[in-house]
Amino acid sequence: MQYYSIDLIDHDKTSWALHDVVKILPSQPRDPGLAPIFYKFFPSADVEIRMKPQYRHLCCKKCGRYDAEKMFKIGFDDPVTIRFKGDYGYTHDRIFVINDKFLKVLKKSKIGGYETKPLGRSGWHALHVTALVSSRDGVIKSRKPLCTECGRPKECFGLFQYINELGITNQQNTFFTTKTSWPRHFSDRDIFITEDVLQALKAAGINGGCCTRLLTDDELKKQKEKAKQGVNFWKPPGTSVFLNGRALKKK
Repeated sequence: MQYYSIDLIDHDKTSWALHDVVKILPSQPRDPGLAPIFYKFFPSADVEIRMKPQYRHLCCKKCGRYDAEKMFKIGFDDPVTIRFKGDYGYTHDRIFVINDKFLKVLKKSKIGGYETKPLGRSGWHALHVTALVSSRDGVIKSRKPLCTECGRPKECFGLFQYINELGITNQQNTFFTTKTSWPRHFSDRDIFITEDVLQALKAAGINGGCCTRLLTDDELKKQKEKAKQGVNFWKPPGTSVFLNGRALKKK
């Protein structure tokens, strides 16, 4: 069994589930002296937003940070603002959302490890992963200072790339994620799926990003050997599988 993380294609416009969009802001010109990748991590504000009243008590009064899982427990109501073209993605307030098409695939294929709640009457659903696994310490790192009120770090960074970084034990046809959360720009936790889930999503023509396979111990060993030869960041061919509406080629 192979295992994949779910990655995203960039969204030009922001989307919101926990916030009301108060006003659409005019487009800001891009600085030609800055590389396009800059705007992926530091996009200019395109809307004016306000946290919905039912969530405010869950936000730290000092730093404003919050646990997205606790927000999920409250549920979601109209209005929501979803402004990406694919069938899934993260809102800018860190909620993983899927549309009706995506949810139908999950139900038809009897995929497990998740629960959903509707985002009002928008035709979109918040997806919360319920199958939890252990993870290796140190893969995700926290950047200080910590908030003196809630203890949350300023930000976290890092990426799970290898099977041995996660406590995977024969999961099949399921979503899964880590027991520990790390609040980051896009999400609190990475989301992973088994190979059979990827096959179901590809077969249904789900669109929105790509899935990156977690590497085995043998592949990690070869990656280190390649690095010694001056080939940095080597990965086996076919590691990334794009969810672009096209059917997965049969082996």
